[in-house]
Amino acid sequence: MPDQDEVSLAAAQPEGFDRLLRGAVDVHVHGRPDLSPGLPNRGDDLEVARLAHAYGMAGWVLKSHLWATTDRARSIQERMAGTGFAAHGSITLNPPVGGLEPAVVELAAAHGARVVFLPTWGSAADVGRGGYISTLLGRIAPSFGEYAGRTASNLCEADGRLTGRTRAVIDACRGLGLALATGHASVEESRAVADYCAGVGQQLLITHPLHYTTDPAELRELADTGAYLEFCNAPLVHPDAHLTVRDVHEALTAVGPERAILTTDVFSRWVPPEPECLRMFVEQLAYLGWADDQIATMVSTNPRTFLGETA
Repeated sequence: MPDQDEVSLAAAQPEGFDRLLRGAVDVHVHGRPDLSPGLPNRGDDLEVARLAHAYGMAGWVLKSHLWATTDRARSIQERMAGTGFAAHGSITLNPPVGGLEPAVVELAAAHGARVVFLPTWGSAADVGRGGYISTLLGRIAPSFGEYAGRTASNLCEADGRLTGRTRAVIDACRGLGLALATGHASVEESRAVADYCAGVGQQLLITHPLHYTTDPAELRELADTGAYLEFCNAPLVHPDAHLTVRDVHEALTAVGPERAILTTDVFSRWVPPEPECLRMFVEQLAYLGWADDQIATMVSTNPRTFLGETA
């Protein structure tokens, strides 16, 4: 049964407005703080988790670009015991945690991580294009630029094959039953990771591919490996957005809902909390013609399968 706070939160939306989120699992949630308390999003972890439960959601994966989120996820899980809401921890293999190291994956799994993200701002591909997160971190840490450039990781060798370290990380995830996401890898790196994961049977999410390509053929090629493709709300609500929900609609038409996962990936003060962002996202897709069962596949069935759960 929801507590009184959740009843009040649920009352903030008209009856039936949660229908598209019932059972949803958001596998890309940034808690507060992520990069810095000076860059706040719209609520602390527990408050937003309670809001998500009031919206009918079943869980989420907490992600950080800097630190493991296992402790934070465990705290939420303990304080929401009995609600059925599942909070999963993750680790992103950026330089502060050791980068592309299978031992780091093993330690994170022992600490309760459910998802491993390959490097984001710590990838050479992201450093090369001057990624958004790197820009924010550069404002926080004066020496960040030198650090990021010196420690950046390549997922592939010059000939396009995965590095031995990348393969070792994937093998560690496979052996431990962890879900894997590509971080801020280039399209070429993502394809190489996807091909290797297909060969070893590793569950994979291609993280926000529309950041790197909108070519339907490339998107279909990635989906044909058996990986899931993530489509998130964050780039649709940013003041400097270069994508619209119609771009997502066209991409989903190319790959089909069976290989798509919808997430938020928001962590800015100008957006609503994650559950409302996800609700806005799926309501817009419904307006564009996506059926309720297709949306349920993308926000509930596929995320659960990605995490190794039963729907």
